[in-house]
Amino acid sequence: MSVSASADDEVVLVDDAGTPCGSAPRATVHTAETPLHQAFSLYLFDGEGQVLVTRRALGKATWSGVWTNACCGHPRPGEELGQAVRRRLHDELGVAVERLDVVLPDFRYQAVDASGVVEHELCPVLVGEVRGELHPDPEEVAEHAWLPWQQLVSAVAAAPRVWSPWAALQVPRLAACLPAGLPHTGTPGPGGQVGSEDTSADVTLGAVEQLLRTELAWTRRVWSSLAPAGPADVLGDEPGDLPQWLAGLLAAGGKRLRPRMCHWGFVAGGGRPGTPPHDDLVRVAAALEMLHEFALIHDDVMDQSEERRGRPAAHVVAASRHRAAQGHGDDSRFGENLALLLGDLAHSEADRLVRHLPAPLLDYWYELNLELIVGQRADLTGAAARRTDLAHSEAVAALKSGAYTIERPLQLGALAAGASQGQREVLARFGHHLGRAFAWRDDVLGVWGDHAVTGKPSGDDLREGKTTLIWVLGAERLSGAAAAAMARVGTNAAREEDVPLLQTALLEAGVRQEVEDRIAAEMVAAEASLDDGVLSTEGVEGLRATARAVAWRSS
Repeated sequence: MSVSASADDEVVLVDDAGTPCGSAPRATVHTAETPLHQAFSLYLFDGEGQVLVTRRALGKATWSGVWTNACCGHPRPGEELGQAVRRRLHDELGVAVERLDVVLPDFRYQAVDASGVVEHELCPVLVGEVRGELHPDPEEVAEHAWLPWQQLVSAVAAAPRVWSPWAALQVPRLAACLPAGLPHTGTPGPGGQVGSEDTSADVTLGAVEQLLRTELAWTRRVWSSLAPAGPADVLGDEPGDLPQWLAGLLAAGGKRLRPRMCHWGFVAGGGRPGTPPHDDLVRVAAALEMLHEFALIHDDVMDQSEERRGRPAAHVVAASRHRAAQGHGDDSRFGENLALLLGDLAHSEADRLVRHLPAPLLDYWYELNLELIVGQRADLTGAAARRTDLAHSEAVAALKSGAYTIERPLQLGALAAGASQGQREVLARFGHHLGRAFAWRDDVLGVWGDHAVTGKPSGDDLREGKTTLIWVLGAERLSGAAAAAMARVGTNAAREEDVPLLQTALLEAGVRQEVEDRIAAEMVAAEASLDDGVLSTEGVEGLRATARAVAWRSS
């Protein structure tokens, strides 16, 4: 990489853990004993999915004349990685990048040029997309070419010595992450907007998964530089320290419903995958998954739920590790404390993901966060007060479930797409009705769901005495032994037979049928709201299909 910078152009020195520990002039730091320092490599794709390769100028001090990737460089002290990439790309090739993602955040290498100069770099690898004519600086780039991605992968595999040492190492690793290269972004759409012709949710979900992996890799690296050496006490290799544990929970699955709703709100509002606004959408959708993990972990602690997704809840896992290690103190308290920290880490990650979003998206994001916390507070205080009124149960269901799962993600997608006010109003009506159907389906599954399918014990909501729509209807209709059981559940007086007794009594009193009828009515209203003709055809189709899957799901 170039060593032709002026003496006041400094690089950031780092220790072996990657923690910054000083700076040095770029023109003098590259020697036979080059210290480890920050750098980056960029692989640039065009709208057809081809990758740019460049040949280093013959006047370069190191690896002159070799073929390599689009652009390399060094962040300056205090300069964010994205800013450094854009600065260097403009200087070397005279263009701006439209999409920019870190794919190999922890890449590092050491290589020695024929002159004896050593490259020793912590060098995250990024991919980006560009359109427009290149204007290469002849002092940096001798020539350039656009190649199909697989042609570059094959060329590097066949003759690695022809390429720069960093490219020879990076390309095979990139090929494992991006076997098809950067997704094809199609041709100009209406008004000259460029975007993918593939509007399926898989486009967004795949990008979300990649971003989550990248973000968690960064977290593990920084965490390891801050935490005491060695494995976390008591926790051991399984579940591991908090970043490893969080990564495992995210990888364990879930329906990715919130990113799906974001995606269809984006497409319905006229957004196209493969455009810069789609990058914002992917970022906020990934943040929603992190926020959801936070909510689940904390909710399980507050509700004292033993299981989540068919596995022991986080506080249960931590408590069991404490017991196995014969740890000091109360194992249950330890488990809850560790689970709360794990949830806090997920919330911190969510906020980090959204930090560069445009102001309208960011403001809406924080309103969503407050709404979720308001809903949890109302749930806790309402349960303590033994609220059984319909207005309270509907408000809690909307705040805790329907809004942050359905309505808010739809609006985040629409905001990212730059949707019109009319489009957003239609999505709000649709989201309101589908959100109610979603929340009430949650209620049904919380009482009569199959443990093998839902991953939570059947009747959990009854056991906790949650003030759901089912609870409200039951309070109106049940009497005798069933009413007495309702009064006991969620208290120290609860009996083992109370939950199965209530499941049967509520069914016989017609409560489940009434809830199913209400869900069906909300579905009719939701689908009818899409008939205004202001949303894109692909978006309406996606919303209808997703709505049916949401309302009639079994888990």
